[in-house]
Amino acid sequence: MQVILLERVAKLGQMGDVVDVKPGFARNYLLLQGKALTASEANIKHFEAQKAQLEARNLETRKEAEALGDRLGGQQFVVIRSASDGGNLYGSVTTRDVSDTATWQRPIRPPARSLKRSTRPWAKASAG
Repeated sequence: MQVILLERVAKLGQMGDVVDVKPGFARNYLLLQGKALTASEANIKHFEAQKAQLEARNLETRKEAEALGDRLGGQQFVVIRSASDGGNLYGSVTTRDVSDTATWQRPIRPPARSLKRSTRPWAKASAG
């Protein structure tokens, strides 16, 4: 299935690229998250018309991320984890641990991402 990427997707391509992906990946991730459009003639024309707005939105998102990175630059955080006597960790420190610690020690709110629609189609069922 061919799709047009609306933003950069790691290991797939840049905004505006027409890439060939498996239908399940397109349906369940790219289209659902609003990261791509199916590559039809109408969607290609629509993308070309909206390209400047998408580039501006991506640039704004990048600037927000860089500003947040500048605010966090050079700061040190203490994360308490279990370790052996030799100093080796039992497990790991994940990005979520770092984010939680940074938010707890200094109130920083990363930009929230919202879904455009529910990820699960809920239906009412009647018994009887």
